[in-house]
Amino acid sequence: MTHLTEKGFSTQQAEALIEAVQEIDLSDVATKQDVTLIRHELEKLELRLTLKLGTVMTAGIGVLALLKYFG
Repeated sequence: MTHLTEKGFSTQQAEALIEAVQEIDLSDVATKQDVTLIRHELEKLELRLTLKLGTVMTAGIGVLALLKYFG
């Protein structure tokens, strides 16, 4: 509290500010590690989706080729 009063806060203001900061719930705040983990998971998901899209496109081209050949 002395840091706050040295900077011009009254004792009452300093106590109110300290109390408000202590009440802040930081449990829902994402850490850098959380963000890195999510980024990694998104990269893995992107790779899986790219592979699935390639498979679907290949199957579609195969169907079109069969239709042209037998149609």
